[in-house]
Amino acid sequence: MIVRAAEVGDLAGIRAVTFATDQSEPGSGADAAYVELIRSTGTALVAVQDDRVLGWAATLPTPHGALLTDLFVDPVAHARGVGTALLGALWPTPSARRRYTFSSKHPAALPLYARAGLVPSWPLLYVSGPTDRLPLGVLRVDRVDAGAAAAAESRLAGGEPRPGVFAYYLSGGEAFVVRDRARVIAVGAAQPGDPAVLARLACPDPGAAAGALFAAVAALGVDRVAFCLPGPHPALRRLLAAGFRVDDFDVTMRTPDVALPIGSVYSPGLG
Repeated sequence: MIVRAAEVGDLAGIRAVTFATDQSEPGSGADAAYVELIRSTGTALVAVQDDRVLGWAATLPTPHGALLTDLFVDPVAHARGVGTALLGALWPTPSARRRYTFSSKHPAALPLYARAGLVPSWPLLYVSGPTDRLPLGVLRVDRVDAGAAAAAESRLAGGEPRPGVFAYYLSGGEAFVVRDRARVIAVGAAQPGDPAVLARLACPDPGAAAGALFAAVAALGVDRVAFCLPGPHPALRRLLAAGFRVDDFDVTMRTPDVALPIGSVYSPGLG
């Protein structure tokens, strides 16, 4: 087995591993545009034996540090050290800083990340529900292009602007900023679907988080919406009272120096 940089010719193998691990949605290894975004703006590796992709893993720079976006191994290659080899190639120094991931509940995942120096934090909840019982947004929402959204995220959350990430969201979707009068308090992106997906909402101020979320959802003008938010998000109780449900959850794993705002909505693969 060798671990090397992922190439265009590996896309079919990455897709096969993705389907074998029950991942098929946009923003996964089944989505060629997503994999190409990771390859061009982050680091993507594959583990290969006899020209067959056994697994793949990737990291991406985000405002909060290096995000492990994906680490998936074909079930036929489990218990052969594939995941350990991929993670070791991506993160060879366990004592390094500013790393995090949203871990699945697979029994091999959390111990692997703990050995890499990450500690568990809050759950990232996958929620979905109807929008008709949510408060009407009272904040202003303006659509913006990828460059403006990336600049706004950088100002709010720090880090280098990520226009490529927002360009990915804008391929069929939309990006926007949420304003309290003239001040931008959040920036986000959404993609169509059934339900529609609020893929990202960066809002570092927890006091503004619920209002920003409700305004963003109202601006989408859809009947149902899905998104991923931290367990301690200030809007969670109101969402549950309005008929939202928790469909699944990941476990946030991070080095102790990473502080992820609890008022944001996150993409498990893009931060």
